[in-house]
Amino acid sequence: MLQILRGILFFVAILILAANCFAQIPSCNLSLKGSVKDNEGNALVGTALWIESINLGSVAATDGTFTFDNLCAGRYTISIKFIGYKDKIVTVDIPMTNAIKITLEQDFQLLHEIVVEGEHAQQHAISQSVSVLSSEQLDANKGKSLGELLRQLPGVSSLNTGPTIFKPVIQGLHSHRILVLNNGIRQEGQQWGIEHAPEIDPFIASEIEVVKGAETVRYGADAIGGVILVNTPELSYTNTLKGELNIGLMSNGRLGVASAMVEGGFKKSENWGWRLQGTGKKAGDFQAPNYNLSNTGVHEYDFSGTLGYKKNDKQVEIYFSSFNTQIGILRSAHTGNLNDLQSSIENQQPWYVADFTYDINNPRQKINHQLLKVKASKEIKGLGKLNILYGAQYNQRKEFDIRRGGRSDIPALSLDLFSNVIDASLEHNIKNWSGSIGINGTFRNNSNEPGTGIVPLIPDYNLYSGGLFLIEKLRKENWVLELGARFDHQYLQVLTFNNQNDLIKPTFNFDYLSGSIGTSYFFTKQSRFISNISMSSRPPHVSELYSQGLHHGTASVEEGLMLQNGDWSADQSSIKKEVSKKWSNTYQFVTEKIGFEITAFVNLIDKYIYLQPTETRLTIRGYFPVFKYKQTDALFVGGDASVNFSITEHLTYTGKFSYLYARDVTRDDKLPLIPPTQLENALRYSFNNTGQFQKLYISVSIPTTLKQYRAPLTVYPKDIPSYVGNQNFDFMPAPHAYTLLNIEAGGKIHIWKHDLSITLSGENLLNTSYRNYMNRLRYYADDLGRNIMLRLKYNFTKNN
Repeated sequence: MLQILRGILFFVAILILAANCFAQIPSCNLSLKGSVKDNEGNALVGTALWIESINLGSVAATDGTFTFDNLCAGRYTISIKFIGYKDKIVTVDIPMTNAIKITLEQDFQLLHEIVVEGEHAQQHAISQSVSVLSSEQLDANKGKSLGELLRQLPGVSSLNTGPTIFKPVIQGLHSHRILVLNNGIRQEGQQWGIEHAPEIDPFIASEIEVVKGAETVRYGADAIGGVILVNTPELSYTNTLKGELNIGLMSNGRLGVASAMVEGGFKKSENWGWRLQGTGKKAGDFQAPNYNLSNTGVHEYDFSGTLGYKKNDKQVEIYFSSFNTQIGILRSAHTGNLNDLQSSIENQQPWYVADFTYDINNPRQKINHQLLKVKASKEIKGLGKLNILYGAQYNQRKEFDIRRGGRSDIPALSLDLFSNVIDASLEHNIKNWSGSIGINGTFRNNSNEPGTGIVPLIPDYNLYSGGLFLIEKLRKENWVLELGARFDHQYLQVLTFNNQNDLIKPTFNFDYLSGSIGTSYFFTKQSRFISNISMSSRPPHVSELYSQGLHHGTASVEEGLMLQNGDWSADQSSIKKEVSKKWSNTYQFVTEKIGFEITAFVNLIDKYIYLQPTETRLTIRGYFPVFKYKQTDALFVGGDASVNFSITEHLTYTGKFSYLYARDVTRDDKLPLIPPTQLENALRYSFNNTGQFQKLYISVSIPTTLKQYRAPLTVYPKDIPSYVGNQNFDFMPAPHAYTLLNIEAGGKIHIWKHDLSITLSGENLLNTSYRNYMNRLRYYADDLGRNIMLRLKYNFTKNN
């Protein structure tokens, strides 16, 4: 490993020496001037412009003009954002270009349960806080999963199951309360499982947005916690062949990943565009600082394709993706008896450690997810823009356990989920008012494949839901007001067996009305205040109602709300929908030198559903902790903050902070699995562009996670039989605080008339041993040790 560290230092030294010794230092006193206006020529005062590669920003003045000073010669990508208008990205070459005129289009949004339309623009509400992972941030972290990527944003953490499964957590909420939009369509997988990560290949994304807050009116009932928008690049309709190749290597797990994309138009028509993309990833066992994490490999193969037609006022697009992965579950998480479980917790050492291998053995998961989307839109004179979307998804999940009698190749859990959705909405814009009205319908069928020989963890079910929404926005000179209302109905039919082996078909009907009011006010062109008050609801998921048995991915037994005294109850009177009442406030300030954002929120959730530890149990498949779904009233209060400060022309400081207080209000108790306080400090030094070398930088970041002092009471497995209290408890104390050291260096080299991006980074460089409170497998093993990563990205363009 010392050789790897020497390699990092050598690589950074080569970049610096090459930049300073083999090329002339260019003049860095160049300027770029311009203006930002709408289609009617009106100046858009307060428009934010940002060059991320050099951490330089500007704001449009009262006449719409802006200036970037002290620029070096080179190519720059400028991000332009203004409330109520589509975001725009412009690339300029300095000094060939010293003045530009920018025109922004108004943002007609498709505001409904599962789709956000908008030609790859950031289609977020003006009265809510939004965090964005840009294309450059994604490039520097490619090869990681969606959940890992999102942890870079303030207020976002992850619920882990070992080193390979990351489930996003937004301001303390996860799973059913987080809605993921995959290229504009709601991701419909088996998201109920804590170890069920979104079945999405991050390589398809050009940017990823996180919308914090209860956005039921805009996106649907599952958005109590927030919305994740995985945005793909706008389809190209030009007669030019474009593409990119990404390669990533990681030392921990000896991971290799490759992804390629190619897109273009057709010679005989500028109305057609297409894109093809594919990814392959393979990793073996990952490593903690002091031992191998046996059976934690991952094999993944993904594909996507897009075909689009665009002419005048109408557009049609067809998108298909296939996600296929096989994931190993930490072998030591499956214990054979109470002594093994107690020993793992007390000794802080896994009971099973084997040599490194790329093989994935049981316990393991195999997931296949297919998605088809057909989207059409048309401008209707005098009415607005009509949008229609149809989506179909097929999700197969197989979970394999260690079984006797040569049956290990038979899955212990085999689920097929088929989903259909259709949406229609009409967008309008009349003077200072804009809005949308729409309707949507969803059908889901979940079935367990026979032949597993084990009672299914969740039963078969059919779900039908429909929703109506209306949302309006009023824009004035320096403020925007947004009002919205939504009504949803859900019908659920469950098919399962009771203890007498009789087929029962309980049904559930839920009606829920949601609403929100929000405003955004500009104090000056550099600062604004955003406030949002909303109420949203979520009916219990089938897994929360009817789970029964071993959830082998989390190495735990789970029991649903309807399970009473060992059998299914017919009494539904105690089952209530979750109701979130949230107030969120955000203050943003940005200048050329400094930018910061502070968010504070309070969220009261009636009938909050969570997994409560209850006991440990010996089964024919091993000895496991038992968790039962419970409902209670819960309070979440917290805040997120981020700051970006340009200390000098080349040196930038970035800081992030997240805090969350959560409480079981009904029982005046602590809640389990609440993210601890997190903070991160980072410095980034950017070098001048020199010759073939561009955007050279080196950064050092120090993330710190504090101990969760508000964790529930600790009751060790051996002490459970004698425990007589009724408080929430955990089987292990919350881990100690820890601090990690990460270093990253990178840049671009112009070769063969195109750009090659190179990034070399190291995470947990001091090889610190730690356990993350939000890792469900922290009972059995430490988290990841040192990881060295090399990433290459090559872009190319060819005119046909």
